[in-house]
Amino acid sequence: MAPPNDLQDPQPGLARERTQLAWIRTAISFAAVGVAILKTNPPAGLIVLAMCPLIWTLGRLSGDRAVRGDRRNRLRLITIGVTAVSLVTLVVVLL
Repeated sequence: MAPPNDLQDPQPGLARERTQLAWIRTAISFAAVGVAILKTNPPAGLIVLAMCPLIWTLGRLSGDRAVRGDRRNRLRLITIGVTAVSLVTLVVVLL
């Protein structure tokens, strides 16, 4: 079987949906890890579980076509959210 000549995405309109699904998977993963941490270290587990709604909301913002507004503000909000989640994760790991 020969590879296709055109290597671009056959359905480029689905990229936004795939990105949103990736954010949702990440939120579910954080929830699973938070529950596992909760059994051994309750404060750290609660922090990780508290980040799940933030991650899910960021995913909704990144993939929501209905949100009208300045693209730069949406990107800034997503950047701040990702940075906050990363810093909290780093603090939890170091504790």
